[in-house]
Amino acid sequence: MIEPLQGCGPLSQVWFVHDYIQLQFQDRTVSIFNTPQLHDPVRGIFSRESEGFCDLLVAQINQGLSDAILVEDAMFTLVFENQVRLVIPITAEAAHGPEAVEVGIWIVFNA
Repeated sequence: MIEPLQGCGPLSQVWFVHDYIQLQFQDRTVSIFNTPQLHDPVRGIFSRESEGFCDLLVAQINQGLSDAILVEDAMFTLVFENQVRLVIPITAEAAHGPEAVEVGIWIVFNA
């Protein structure tokens, strides 16, 4: 588990803000600037543009995180307790700006 997300509690709010997404885990906010995918072990993979992506992400409210995994120069993944994964690419091709993900003062930059 990435240290800034340890003990963060369950997801409590989701905001779709213009061209990025914010997730509120009680007292911690995660801002996602690159285009993520949701991987549901039952329903499959949903890209940001897929019908059902927003509903599936919002359905994670009240789910805690079981893991947060950083694979340098590749991806940052949030794993919810129900095994749904939010995968954020952190590559130059996926970049919309220098930052890919921000968790408080902790920032993951694009490769």
